Amino acid sequence: MKERSMGAQKQAGKTGRPARVPGEKHTKEKIFDAAVDLFAKKGYDRTSIRDIAKAVGIAESAVYRHYTSKEAILDAIFDYMETQIYAPLPPAPNAEKRPESSIFRDMLAGLPWFIEANPIMVKIAHIMFTEMYHNDRIRDYFRKEYIERGDSTTEAIFREQVEAGKIKPCNVRALAGLFNAYRFAWVFQSFVFDYGRPIDMDAIKRDLEAQIELFEDLLKPESS
Repeated sequence: MKERSMGAQKQAGKTGRPARVPGEKHTKEKIFDAAVDLFAKKGYDRTSIRDIAKAVGIAESAVYRHYTSKEAILDAIFDYMETQIYAPLPPAPNAEKRPESSIFRDMLAGLPWFIEANPIMVKIAHIMFTEMYHNDRIRDYFRKEYIERGDSTTEAIFREQVEAGKIKPCNVRALAGLFNAYRFAWVFQSFVFDYGRPIDMDAIKRDLEAQIELFEDLLKPESS
């Protein structure tokens, strides 16, 4: 009896909690995932720490051991978005078969595969677009990081392309605004407006390809 009790204690670990199964997500990751899911379904303001704890199957106090508040979870979502949005997109399949890629294809063609590989980003996009209208923190963050910073970054990229003779001379600031407006519209239509419905990824890819070709046709260098 004593040996069995000691074995059970060893399996539970020093804290008395059951040992984590190899490959199982850490509790902090489970809290993050549950919060994103609930914020997308119920809204940020209508989701409580108690709701998140219940979804994970832990006590409220366990949530606070990892996140000091619901706002801290929102900060973690912002941090996650930044690591994903400003990371290089994966190349689209068959991209290597094209003799020469364009900056428009490089910046757009990988989006569907990025979303397929990061389904949590669909939920986060839904949160950002729906909550910004009544949450000042989300609206201010979105404006600063994904409108102002996004336009400035894209403008600099397009200016380099013009100087390198890869796209025709144009008002790069206006082009950046138009290009990013399309990207926002694409995200909204594909993953926010139709949120919760089956995603027709083939149709999304076809529509995206048509837009890429339009940008490429309109902005071919004069020498081509």
